[in-house]
Amino acid sequence: MTKELTTGNIKEDYNRIYETSGIRTNSAYYRWLIKLLNPQKGGSLLDVSCGEGIFLKEFARRIKGARVYGLDISDKALIRSRNNVDSAGLVNADGQFVPFKDEEFDYITCLGSLEHYLDPEKGMRELCRVGKEGAMFCIVLPNSVSVDFLLHVVKYGAKPVDDFQIIERTATREEWSALLEKNGFKIVKVYGSNLWPELFQEGSFKVKSLGKYFRRKLVKTFCPVNLAREFVFICRKK
Repeated sequence: MTKELTTGNIKEDYNRIYETSGIRTNSAYYRWLIKLLNPQKGGSLLDVSCGEGIFLKEFARRIKGARVYGLDISDKALIRSRNNVDSAGLVNADGQFVPFKDEEFDYITCLGSLEHYLDPEKGMRELCRVGKEGAMFCIVLPNSVSVDFLLHVVKYGAKPVDDFQIIERTATREEWSALLEKNGFKIVKVYGSNLWPELFQEGSFKVKSLGKYFRRKLVKTFCPVNLAREFVFICRKK
């Protein structure tokens, strides 16, 4: 996209998205992330750039006594979040300026959003700031040399172009790791994440594409972490 990169234009662009197609992933993917985070009952969660609130919904369902909060720059996204999880505390704010006090949350997540910030490092520092001592973080970031990227280059002889969102950044595992560590995180574990294999349409028994399901299943099973579409960083504070 050729829009000027300002906070106002970013908010406008995400409102456009959430008024139309939205951004979501299969609920099974979010349940997998919760398993990786391994939360205990009764904790507090902040999902920064929570979008439609599907992760908040799954977390509140599965973690007894959890207090869940979501933040997003798009007020249109928060309308969808409210419909999905009415028990959440929702805040319309920029993830680079999180309006919560220091060391407030037990679990902090940011699932595929930091790469779209004007200043991803400022966003990282804000995530770190609101986590308690001993807090666990789940941060998802995109890979610049994924299997998908390499296959596209092999097939078309050019890099793929993705202009769905106003800002798009990617980096290698090492590059993202260095930025996270620079901004206050200790990386506990890194997992690879690829397009989720969906046999049925969400909430029904209607079969989706079998060919696509088996291709995604193979990639999910055999793809090396360093060539995954995205990295899932499980972190603590340094």
